[in-house]
Amino acid sequence: MDETGSDVDTTDTADAGQDELTVEVGGDEYEVTENYDYDQDGENDSAVVQTEDGYMAFHDTDGDGTADTMVELDADGNVTGAAEYDEASGEWTAADPNSVEAPSGGGADDAGTDTTTGDDPTQTTETTTDTGSGEGMTVDTAEGEMEVGPAQYDSDGDGTNDTAVVTDEQGNTYAFVDTDADGEADEAVVIEADGDVTVAQHTAEDEWTTVETGHINADGSYTSDSASDAAWQG
Repeated sequence: MDETGSDVDTTDTADAGQDELTVEVGGDEYEVTENYDYDQDGENDSAVVQTEDGYMAFHDTDGDGTADTMVELDADGNVTGAAEYDEASGEWTAADPNSVEAPSGGGADDAGTDTTTGDDPTQTTETTTDTGSGEGMTVDTAEGEMEVGPAQYDSDGDGTNDTAVVTDEQGNTYAFVDTDADGEADEAVVIEADGDVTVAQHTAEDEWTTVETGHINADGSYTSDSASDAAWQG
C-alpha cells in the first residue's frame, strides 16, 4: 500500500489540516495522512493512497482517529468498490458503495471533540451529524418519478445529508442532490464510465438543463470542459 498519496490532487487542501489516520489491516496498523477534503468543507477528512489499480480512500466517519470505511477508485476516478471495518472482528468486509457512510467535518480532526452546551461548561455532548430523514429521494423523469434511495452524503458540509448516489450496470454513476430538502432531486451529476461528467439542474417538469460538462482526469481530479444551457429531457 502506497502511503504517500503523491499522485492525488490535494492542492486545494494544503492548509486544511494533515492529521494522521490509523488504518488497521490484518492486525497491523498503518498511519496515513488525511490529504483530501471529501465533503469540501475546508477540512481534510480522508486519506487517499495510490494502488496498482487506482486509489483507495479511507474515511473516519465517527471521529475516533481510525478508518472505518474505504472506497476504491480506478485510475479514472470511477468508484469500483467499498468496504467497512468491523472493530469486533478486526476485519474489512465488502460493502455496497452506495450504502457506506461518507465522511464529514474534519475526519480525524474531530477525534475526541466535545461541544459545550448551555451555560455550564462541564456539560458536554459529542458532536453529531444529521443524517437526514432517511426517506427515499425521487427524481423527476419523462417516465415518471424514479426512486433513488435516501440521501447518504452531505455535499455542502452543512451537517445534513442531501445527496444520493447510484451506479448503473454500465458503470455510470449518478449523484442526485436535494438542495431544498423536499425529497425531490434538484441537481444531478452524471459521471460516465469513461470519465465524462455532466452537471444538470431540474428546471421544469420532466426537464433537466445541462449547466456544465467536464471530465475526470487520470489522477482523479476534475476539469470543466464547457457550460451549456441545452435542455436534457430526464
